[in-house]
Amino acid sequence: MKLFFAWIRNSVVAVCAVAGVSFAPWAASQPFPSKPIQVIVPVAAGGGTDLLARTLGQKVSEVLGQPVIIENKLGAGGNIGVETVAKAKPDGYTLLVSPGTIATNVAVYRKLPYDLLKDLQTVTLVGQTGSVLVVHPSVKANNLREFVELAKASPGELNYGSAGMGSPQHLHAEFFNQLAGTKTNHIPYKGQSQAMTDLVGGQLAYMFSPVQNALPYIQQGRIRALVMAASQRNPNLPNVPSLAESGYKGVDLANWFAVYAPAGTPPAIVKKLNAAFVQVGNTPEMKAKFDKLGFEPFFTTPENGTDFMRAELVRWARVAAYAGIKAE
Repeated sequence: MKLFFAWIRNSVVAVCAVAGVSFAPWAASQPFPSKPIQVIVPVAAGGGTDLLARTLGQKVSEVLGQPVIIENKLGAGGNIGVETVAKAKPDGYTLLVSPGTIATNVAVYRKLPYDLLKDLQTVTLVGQTGSVLVVHPSVKANNLREFVELAKASPGELNYGSAGMGSPQHLHAEFFNQLAGTKTNHIPYKGQSQAMTDLVGGQLAYMFSPVQNALPYIQQGRIRALVMAASQRNPNLPNVPSLAESGYKGVDLANWFAVYAPAGTPPAIVKKLNAAFVQVGNTPEMKAKFDKLGFEPFFTTPENGTDFMRAELVRWARVAAYAGIKAE
């Protein structure tokens, strides 16, 4: 029986060789993509990152000619979703759309089940949303200078909220404390919305918040915006000065977003994915959708995206070490 199967195998190989055919090259020659692409989003459905991924995915699907399926995979501050992609087959069919927490998590978690730079390949950055320093109306500060003076006059007394220990809002506030030489008190919450509720209610003095989360309350006069935590003003808040205008040049605390593939994904596939996202992102239709969602689009080459990531890892590692921040 073994001789029979051996004869069959050798005969098939011989026929393929005569015909100039090979199973492996046939499989490899299928153009990418030839099946649906799965995009992992490591945060809950309905949030900014999820909306961004779904908005992009719909149009990228049209460019590539295959469905782009969004899957929300939550847990461990986003690390479970990141790990899923880091350990996926590097064939371009499993991607990650993540907010900047992917870099801050490296700074604040004692141990991660992946190595960000070794296990993931940046496809492109896709955009950012501004961060704004907002205070409750009871805080006696109408601008950043007065706020810093108030914080210095009463060290440790001003409470600020964040989406949790080691969250971007936490790191942004501590980064500013280091820049300004102030000391304030951190109150961690289980999510951005809970912290914003307590700020509006007066249980908190201030917080650094994504613009789109704070904007409705600013417009209603329920909280006051002191400064854009960026190098330039935000078009939705034209009267709010930037950090650069307020004496902190070169400081930008924007919340950014990027697309990743597993490390080892063939360069030609990474290049094709990058081209698809860039093509979609530069259309007037997509720019209008980004603006509606409160995002500022910008796209990069894979190489520039990786360089940006390295710089972010260094920055937040320093902030976390100085402030002694560790995620729960």
